Amino acid sequence: MARDSDLMEYSNSPRARARFVDARKQAKAFIVKKRAYRCPDFNRIILDLRNLGWSHEKIAHVLDVSSASTVSAWSTGTKPFYENGEQLIMLWQEQTGIERYPREGEWQTYKYRVGQLDLLDILDDVIDQLDEEIRK
Repeated sequence: MARDSDLMEYSNSPRARARFVDARKQAKAFIVKKRAYRCPDFNRIILDLRNLGWSHEKIAHVLDVSSASTVSAWSTGTKPFYENGEQLIMLWQEQTGIERYPREGEWQTYKYRVGQLDLLDILDDVIDQLDEEIRK
């Protein structure tokens, strides 16, 4: 059995300290990267798919999850398993044609057009046409 003095002597030796320098650097780099990580915004992903005409049932069927209630739970904040999350992101990217995907806290940093957002531009065109008809 090791005594406390043997342990102190071992931990103070230059060889023991040098052995852990690289591990400490790697751990510090990981912690710095972890601070900047933001998980995917699954609420936004599901909302965009809904705007494109996908129901929770259809998403659940395509992703092969148990039921639509699972997708509903994801839309209210529950995190999907890794495989399901990756599949959901792939589906979203395929349907929207966007390479990047939304991350939590970034919803105001970029803009794209999905689903019914084009409807507003169409309505503006219709209003312009109606104004022209009224002027005639």
